[in-house]
Amino acid sequence: MKNILLLIGFVCFQSIYAQNIMDLGLKNVQLQGMEPAKVNQEMRDIGIKEMPFVTENPDVISKIVNVGSAPKIKKLYGFTYINPKDDLNDGGVFVYQFSNKKDLDSYIAENFEQSNSRALVKDLFYIEIWSDYSYQVKGKETSEDHLNKMEKYYLKLGAKRIKLKADETITDTAASAAQ
Repeated sequence: MKNILLLIGFVCFQSIYAQNIMDLGLKNVQLQGMEPAKVNQEMRDIGIKEMPFVTENPDVISKIVNVGSAPKIKKLYGFTYINPKDDLNDGGVFVYQFSNKKDLDSYIAENFEQSNSRALVKDLFYIEIWSDYSYQVKGKETSEDHLNKMEKYYLKLGAKRIKLKADETITDTAASAAQ
């Protein structure tokens, strides 16, 4: 009986202090030149009904993340921004929740550094922030400013920035072109 009570107490303690994906939701972050994306037909077709969104649905996750990685992801949070004047410019965050460290580490090993994004980790969460805001107007924020703002937000929440491996396909392509 004593062991059962200890087990119940431990489970309750874990559930109270377990990180919730919504604790990492992007709140009150303004990206100059961008606004939260409105849910369009393409998003509805994927299964996204609101912005920001959270899903545990494997079908929705597999339409957003590559098929091989999707089964490792327990829950996905997304918040996308767009430039209302140019739909080619977007940015935002995806937070992937994994069930265990092995799946998280495997996912990290599969990904590459990109100049328009950054990767952060907190507990069993992989946080991918990105900005494709290409305008370089004096006095206006740039993609780099957006990335810095979102990174600072997540660092305050206890996340740590990680360095992903270099994308060798880009290097190989550039080397091939030079020959």
